[in-house]
Formats: sequence, C-alpha cells, structure tokens
Amino acid sequence: MTGSIYKKLREQMDQYSIGFPETKSGIEIKILKKLFTEEEAAMYLYLSLMLELPASVAQRTGRDAEETSNILKIMAGKGLIFRLGKDEGVKYAVVPFVIGSYEFQLGKMDKEFAEMTEKYFEEAFLTAFGKSTVLPLRTIPVNKSVDIVMPVAPYQDAKAIIKTKDKIAVAECICRVQQGLP
Repeated sequence: MTGSIYKKLREQMDQYSIGFPETKSGIEIKILKKLFTEEEAAMYLYLSLMLELPASVAQRTGRDAEETSNILKIMAGKGLIFRLGKDEGVKYAVVPFVIGSYEFQLGKMDKEFAEMTEKYFEEAFLTAFGKSTVLPLRTIPVNKSVDIVMPVAPYQDAKAIIKTKDKIAVAECICRVQQGLP
C-alpha cells in the first residue's frame, strides 16, 4: 500500500498546473514521503482544486467530519494543501507541487529537502519544460515593447490600496532559499 499510495498521489499531482513528472530514480516519491504521511496522501486524493468545507470531504471519504477537519488542518499547517477562511467557514483545496506545496515549504526548507528538490528539478521537472509545447509561465521579452492586455495600477493607486490593508505579507523567494542550502 505504501508505494502505491505515493504513486497515486504523484499521478494526481501530475494533473495539476505544470505537473509533477515521474523520474527514473524515484526522487519524486521520496519527496512525497518526506512531505506526506500515508494518511495525508490518501486524504489528498479525495480533495479537488475547488475549495470545500471539511464536512463535504468527510462525506466523500466516509470519515467523521471532525476527524477529517483535523487531518485537513494538519495538512494545511504542513503546506500540503490550501486553506481559506476561519472557524466553521474554513475551506480546503489541493495545490500542485509547483506553484503550491513546494513554495509552502519556505519556513520548513532543510538541506535534505533542498537536495531532493534540486535533484528532482534537474532530473524531471525542468526537462519536462523542454518537451512541452505550452509553457506554464509567462515570458516577458527584454528590450521589446509589450502590449498591455491588463491594466496596471499606477503607483499612487497601488499605494492607496496598500494603505487600506491591515496586514501585508512579505516572503523570501523559495528558490533562493533552496539554492542556499545544498
């Protein structure tokens, strides 16, 4: 069961966003085992990209709603899934590996995880981009004009928006943190 649950988890994550490709070495399974317990991996498979209340997830899993809520809360705390809301209105959804659970590991990044992700990126993740005809990230040409499709807020408008907020989050770049550890 252990190997198959992580294989199913990888296959599920591979469907999202820019995927989670398989490697010859199996480093992606080692990454998943470091991040997820078997129970958490199984729970992830019941979730979707749509935000849901724990009771809705519990109904699908056949588990008690409070037990499901506790597992989801732990998973969100570990940066494995997305959480939105407070108290009884908390909803959860899956996140892809990148951009998602990898970035959520910012405060938990250690040398072992940094080395594993570096190996994974070199072995499968970055090479998958070379094979893909559709790039998941937007390229902005240098020294060329860019047609504005979406309006960009002028400095004064952005400043006014920021002044209305009680909290502002600033975080380090996960890639730089990861690269600084191996």
